[in-house]
Amino acid sequence: MTVRDYGRGIDAADLPHIFERLYRPTAARTTPGSGLGLAIVRQVAEAHGGTVKATRAAGGGSLFTLRLPTIEAAADETRTDASDRPAPHRAGGGPRPTPTPRG
Repeated sequence: MTVRDYGRGIDAADLPHIFERLYRPTAARTTPGSGLGLAIVRQVAEAHGGTVKATRAAGGGSLFTLRLPTIEAAADETRTDASDRPAPHRAGGGPRPTPTPRG
């Protein structure tokens, strides 16, 4: 997915840093914000096996591109990695109790 804004854009010197936690470009320091938003976007994208990047748009503004794996690719990876993972652990240990029918 690509999102474009038509603002003043991001300076080339700032592009390598905008996904760092608490980074605020000099030009943005007079506007509200904490410098966490894009860092969170990157962390979530990577946690799901994806990527995010920012570039300067022709004619001004910025382009943000988020790429996430398809459901099929994620399912294939899960099947491949499942044998490497330990079995899930329940707090309290032991097997799950069998539900008792109500009624």
